Amino acid sequence: MYIPALGHVSQGTLALLIPIVAIIGAFASGMFSVYQRVRRQREMLQLYHAERMAAIEKGIELPPLPPELFNERCCGYTGRRDPIRRRYVGILTLFVGLAITVALWQTSHDHSFWWGLTIVAVGLGQIVIHYLERRDSAANRSVAPPPGTGPGNSAYPGCT
Repeated sequence: MYIPALGHVSQGTLALLIPIVAIIGAFASGMFSVYQRVRRQREMLQLYHAERMAAIEKGIELPPLPPELFNERCCGYTGRRDPIRRRYVGILTLFVGLAITVALWQTSHDHSFWWGLTIVAVGLGQIVIHYLERRDSAANRSVAPPPGTGPGNSAYPGCT
């Protein structure tokens, strides 16, 4: 087989390259997400530092930095997925799993189509989690938060 960037490559070599590239891509993706999180956290710390230095120059006393600032779930990342996104991903995964199951059922004469149901189960799990989180958030909304702890009441609005 001829690949423009590699020249002539045998099928065995190509079959060996595919999982290697996939594994390297998975690790690179994970490292990139860690890099982005650290960079975002460093930028937030630099912004707070610049704000504090300007206040010190003007003689304004500031409260100490909140401990939430040093938590990795701060600065715009809450650690929880958006419920609407979870429902969307669940429905999408469900239909992809159904499509794979039907395709395997139509093309193979053995019982390998059952493996497509694992993807269906992941999609159904996402949808169930969405509805359970929605029910829990409705139950939590009925309990009023203590005064002064709502959004926007923090001295540092980026980390409420």
